Amino acid sequence: MQDLIEKYLNRTITKSERKRLKKWVLGSKENLEIFRNEIKTRSKNNLYHHFDEKEAFESFLKSVNKKKAKKATSIKIWKYAAVFVALISLGSFLFYSVNGTTSQSVVEVQQQDQTSENHVVITLSDGTKHILGQDKDNPLLDKNGNAIAQKQDQGLDFSATNEQADAPLVFSEIYVPYGQTFHITLSDGTKVWLNAGTSLRFPQRLNASTQNRVVYLDGEAFFDVAKDKDRPFIVNAENLDIEVLGTQFNVSAYKSDGEIATTLVEGSVSVHENSNPDTKMYLSPSYQASFIKESGAMTKNKVDTDLYTGWMQNKLIIDNLTFQQILDKLERSHNVSIVNHASHLNNEIFKGEFVNESIEGILATIASSTPFNYTIENNVITISK
Repeated sequence: MQDLIEKYLNRTITKSERKRLKKWVLGSKENLEIFRNEIKTRSKNNLYHHFDEKEAFESFLKSVNKKKAKKATSIKIWKYAAVFVALISLGSFLFYSVNGTTSQSVVEVQQQDQTSENHVVITLSDGTKHILGQDKDNPLLDKNGNAIAQKQDQGLDFSATNEQADAPLVFSEIYVPYGQTFHITLSDGTKVWLNAGTSLRFPQRLNASTQNRVVYLDGEAFFDVAKDKDRPFIVNAENLDIEVLGTQFNVSAYKSDGEIATTLVEGSVSVHENSNPDTKMYLSPSYQASFIKESGAMTKNKVDTDLYTGWMQNKLIIDNLTFQQILDKLERSHNVSIVNHASHLNNEIFKGEFVNESIEGILATIASSTPFNYTIENNVITISK
């Protein structure tokens, strides 16, 4: 089982292998101890958070045998046990090293009003605005009734409409609110996946007379750029220009963040300050360029690209992130406001992964390893000591 444990810790385990590992871990206390020791050995030099795995796992086993257990109690035990028995549930999280106690008070999350603020909105070059997600089968029309793009499920396709060779270069802008993602296909065939809280300004038509293909990003997006050796594709993200001919890469450039991260999955890109092209840095696959806004410094490091593209599969992958950075991500991905009165936790470091997990499940899991309380009411989460 050593190879399966290694795959599990490296997040490369398959679904069938996960089932085998689960059966083995549940097979005996000796197997459980071996698994727990492997986790401790892997993380002994790191300052990651965990909770008492053995205690939580035993609670989980007891909950399975108690046929008359109350529903509320069963749910609570499952949430705690899911931290350790991450291989049992897809929506789970694994913490490493330290301990703590916690309690939490949860009030049911209230649905927000279905206003335009909670929908994807596109503003066309003629000034007309459209709330997307409605009339999915109908084309997107400008004010003159011309078809601009074809609507798709959580997406728009601008390549499906014919372009005029002499069409002027005009821009549209799309905004994706917190709690949602969206994808668009530009008229040249480039595919763009937009993360929550992201705005993208892009050419409505990319005809052959356009010298460069330039888009303007505020937020996070993954680009699969259509190859065109004569026309570079440029992503402008605040201080940076990311230039490619045809490749796959992720850019995280939220204005509220202190850095801009460009992560290359396939092909090659160059990154430079738009005010100083001489700072150009070239990336090869699996490398990331990180630009620190305050100092203007830019570094290059090899990374696990899955950590930075997991959001496209509704994964929340946390790798050496502080408590405050996690809260920032949760606000975007789950469309909530978080008031944090436990500032002593802001610099604590965490590591792990959630898949398709609710905000309550995520908070309960993290709270099981870290001493804080929280309440949820009307989409406002308050965290206290």
